Amino acid sequence: MIPIRIRIVALIALGTIINYLDRINISVAGPQIMQETGWGKAEWGTVLSIFLVGYALFQYPGGALSDRWGPRKVIGFSCIGFSLFTALTPLGQSAMILLLVMRFMVGACESMSFPSFASMNSRWIPRSEFARAQAVLLSGVYLGQVLAYPTTTWIIVNYSWQTVFYVNAFVGLIWVALWLWYTRDEPQDHPSITPEEIEKIRLGTSGRSSAPTLSFMNLIKNRMIIYLCLSYALYGFIAWMFIFWFPPYLMQGRGMETMEMGLVGMVPIGSGFVGVMSAGWILDYLIKRGMDPRNVKIRLPGFLIVLSAPFLVLGVNVSSTTLAIASFGIFYCLFSAALAGYWSLPIELNPKFVGSIIGIANTSANAVGVLGPITAGQILERTGDNWHAVFYLAAGLTVLCGAIYGLFVKADPLKFDETSKSEGKSDFAST
Repeated sequence: MIPIRIRIVALIALGTIINYLDRINISVAGPQIMQETGWGKAEWGTVLSIFLVGYALFQYPGGALSDRWGPRKVIGFSCIGFSLFTALTPLGQSAMILLLVMRFMVGACESMSFPSFASMNSRWIPRSEFARAQAVLLSGVYLGQVLAYPTTTWIIVNYSWQTVFYVNAFVGLIWVALWLWYTRDEPQDHPSITPEEIEKIRLGTSGRSSAPTLSFMNLIKNRMIIYLCLSYALYGFIAWMFIFWFPPYLMQGRGMETMEMGLVGMVPIGSGFVGVMSAGWILDYLIKRGMDPRNVKIRLPGFLIVLSAPFLVLGVNVSSTTLAIASFGIFYCLFSAALAGYWSLPIELNPKFVGSIIGIANTSANAVGVLGPITAGQILERTGDNWHAVFYLAAGLTVLCGAIYGLFVKADPLKFDETSKSEGKSDFAST
């Protein structure tokens, strides 16, 4: 019999797949939308980035609310919201401002999902399995993109780009109904769980926090959190630039047709899935064998990020399209593997506030990530489609990102000052 906690993790992975379908569809459909509307690359860069403006807003509130009150309903509200505004997205073809509003709202609703998913894992998953569970959570990032390429292009070719958004919205509403029916915030509240599984989870997790919700300002006063956010901000800049502009690069930089782009574009994304899933299992295994979490969850991921940078440069320079796709695949595999470190580190810092810590890190990643698609669009617009400049910039920032994470971030526990409750304050102290 499959344990209930594994079923919960599988539902989370399915939710992240749908989450990414609803954000990547706009990128895959972009060439057709630009052709119909006449919008240029600079304008389209703004459309891609406005999603990230909304996406950055409620990362921390979503994680904090989930830590304090429970993630189930927060996740449900998030999915209903982004599914609704996904369905309304085709209205934006009539006016740029309307499309910007719709994409902003999709981002705002989606922003609560990932910190809340992480908070759910911290309640249901023992520490010995946490890196793997977080890797499965993140697997939806890649599986969603892999599915988005062929399904979106197939729907566009056979129906229309507008149909893509209606289908994705419908799938999201089906998933949220299943989520609200099956899940519970706490393992002991689930009607089908066994006492043995409850005991295993209880011994390996922190349970619900009894402390007040941590304020945004209290978190960012900690120097280690600042380094974490700085590194993850650069990671977000690079990731969103690559995710949103890779499909247009394949068509305009490599001369692919729509269906060919949809198939070939899955290769780097699929390798990213392999990277993050492998890393999750490896991190848990190395820690179980007694290795220091500092080396396993910080230095190793930092090294992998730096190692990925040369493959970006190689990918844009080789004349062979096959070699280019292989190079981008290796880049995304190594780059994505580091996510298992970023997302499993908060359990070492303070297991009661996983959602809050991931929320604030995700806020920085997406606030700065807004600039990635905009910057790429401006570079292409001003240089006459100089794709080399875009990928060189991404490679340089990749090295900086990995260096900051590997050298300056620490795995020292962050302890909540319990004495602050009576004073109405909350502080983190690094020990």
